[in-house]
Amino acid sequence: MIIIYGKSNCPWCEKAKRIAETYQLKYEYKNAEEPLVLAELKLAKPDAKSIPQIWWHGRYIGGYKEFTSEIENTKSDYGQGQF
Repeated sequence: MIIIYGKSNCPWCEKAKRIAETYQLKYEYKNAEEPLVLAELKLAKPDAKSIPQIWWHGRYIGGYKEFTSEIENTKSDYGQGQF
């Protein structure tokens, strides 16, 4: 499962959701505009300065750029569609 922390006015957050959908990856989007979600994010990654912030199977990935790199690495390791 992929966890994407984002905000409604963030184009990179929307792109992260779209790429997860494109590759049919299971993900949960958490709106960091909600106080409890923001507190959860700050607890998980206190030094986060930007969004989106993304975890893949419990492992912190980073932002959108790192997410797309992880997808490319996974495709080359396991073949497209084998996430």
